[in-house]
Amino acid sequence: MAGPDTSRWAIGVDMGGTFIDAVAVADDGRLASLKHPREAGRLAEPVLAAIDRICAENGIAPQQVARIVHGSTVVTNLLLEQNAPPVAVLTTAGMGDVLALGRQERRELYLPVIAKPTPDERLFPAHLRFEIAGRIDAQGRETAPLALDGFDRIADAIAQSGVRAVAVCLLFAHRNPAHEQQVRDVLAARLPYLMVSLSSEVDPKPREFERFLTSALDAYAKPMVADYLRALASALTTRGLPEPFLMRSEGGTGAWRDVAARPVGLAMSGPCAALEGVAASLGGRTGAPAVVMAIDVGGTSTDIGIVEQGRPAFGDALQVGDLSLRLRCADVESLSIGGGSVVRALPGGALRLGPRSQGAWPGPAAYGLGGNRATLTDALCVLGRLPAQLAGGVSLDRAAAEAALQRDAAVPLGIEVKDAAQAVVRTAASAMAEALKMRSFQRGLDPADSLLVAAGGGGAQHAAEVADLAGMTQVRVLPQAGVIAALGMLCAAPTRTVEQAMDVLLNDDELQALRTQADAQGQATHRQLALCHAGQEFAIDVRWLPDTDTVATLAERFEQRHTQLRGNLPARQALRVRQMRSVFEAALPQPAPFAAPPAATASAWAGLAPSGSGPACLFAALTTVCVPEGWCWQRLPDDSLLLERSERASE
Repeated sequence: MAGPDTSRWAIGVDMGGTFIDAVAVADDGRLASLKHPREAGRLAEPVLAAIDRICAENGIAPQQVARIVHGSTVVTNLLLEQNAPPVAVLTTAGMGDVLALGRQERRELYLPVIAKPTPDERLFPAHLRFEIAGRIDAQGRETAPLALDGFDRIADAIAQSGVRAVAVCLLFAHRNPAHEQQVRDVLAARLPYLMVSLSSEVDPKPREFERFLTSALDAYAKPMVADYLRALASALTTRGLPEPFLMRSEGGTGAWRDVAARPVGLAMSGPCAALEGVAASLGGRTGAPAVVMAIDVGGTSTDIGIVEQGRPAFGDALQVGDLSLRLRCADVESLSIGGGSVVRALPGGALRLGPRSQGAWPGPAAYGLGGNRATLTDALCVLGRLPAQLAGGVSLDRAAAEAALQRDAAVPLGIEVKDAAQAVVRTAASAMAEALKMRSFQRGLDPADSLLVAAGGGGAQHAAEVADLAGMTQVRVLPQAGVIAALGMLCAAPTRTVEQAMDVLLNDDELQALRTQADAQGQATHRQLALCHAGQEFAIDVRWLPDTDTVATLAERFEQRHTQLRGNLPARQALRVRQMRSVFEAALPQPAPFAAPPAATASAWAGLAPSGSGPACLFAALTTVCVPEGWCWQRLPDDSLLLERSERASE
């Protein structure tokens, strides 16, 4: 008689726009997954329901759960919708309008007005922006002490306003945080309930508007995120489960209390987790290209990311709606095209897909939940490219999908409903392919040299068509593509990042001083230096190996990266160091995906032939694979599918 199951499990939970994805991994390699429908207007409850389900369906007792890692769209959605109460901003005297003025960037060249990437006045209204005298200069020297004698008036005004959070954004605090720290101490003494975000901790880099905006949005997100994570952690511990770790947009995970202290770092954490999952899934595959493109199609958006040399590619900018946010995050291009994207016929016979989405509620017309607008999902349903029931238990009503598509696309365009459905799918694939090519070219890459990996519940639906349009010849569909973000969270180790702003020449003496600073920080997993020529505004991050790199090797690495990213290289001249970034990564806790030989787990492609050719739709539990005419597929030993153009496969 078998004894009790003493396996240890790790659970990853990703909250997307339509479904909550949950993955459980055991220390013997067993893996279980599910999709759970989201509920309108609720946050913690459906996440807990998904965790309860995966434990119950797999016989996992609370004491067997070693860790829970969570990723969420709550911050991204908050910044998009901007529906939370306002927060206060405290800044240097004379700088109160920095957030209102912005950078005066002209995003649309032919518009007669300049579109400012600034937040709505409701977020940080003028009456909640306070100024305080005192000055730190650009070198980090105090030129005027902080004028705390008038601080009582500011504290009283903040208290009377009823805000729960304040952002402290003082000039040149990234070079010397002393004044911001003084302000925090005084606020803590006067208003201990107030949540405070210091710009020197949230975004310690130069350029006032970018630092002020990121820090102010961090404060804006703090109350909601703190309430949500506190409720989630409390409910988990009540169940006898561990408190959650959270996926960060900059890669890695952190304890929920640490993440709540800087919640802006949760924005776009889901796409980052998906790239982590793609990178880990491909880690043991020989012959994979050095560059992998990932296309993750969900219910409300399509995310296109890059994995280079086995690691997700990162950037320092994030577009959230109309806001240009400076934030270290996965270098992902997000399109407002997903399964729930609304279809519109435009005058002149054109089709528009998105940006409006039906989301999970009321959902596409085919869901039968009250949605009556035609969507991408409805087009796929009409074409027979979806099963009768989606993962998560959503049954599809083909007649409702046809009726919506007939009204919104076929009749206005004067074509048959199936032709309209095909046009919608082609429109989606074209937009995805153009975004994929643009993301590649911006990083100096050629899509034709890359492998395309399909992720998300809908990635495999469109990947081969997108690859065709982008000049790519191979697509790989992972066995757990539909829940790859939840899986990726369990592949990410706990991390801590230290950023230090500076402005020094790159020479032997300064490089030795940087080595001394690095040694004082301790052993880092990897480090980067942000380098630029004198007179350049924007620096380029290059890898730094303190033990072996010299000025010459760093200069060579900078020149290679400069040429790749910007297509040119100015005459060689002295370089300046603008920032040192150190990432400290702990050992990946167990259990972890791919850390143990997989136990007997059912194939994702039960009953599928080892190989075949299109056109075909391959239905799996968590995703559907569309194999167009001219493409073929084969199952690989790791249970993934490799799709290739037929002419390539026959070589």
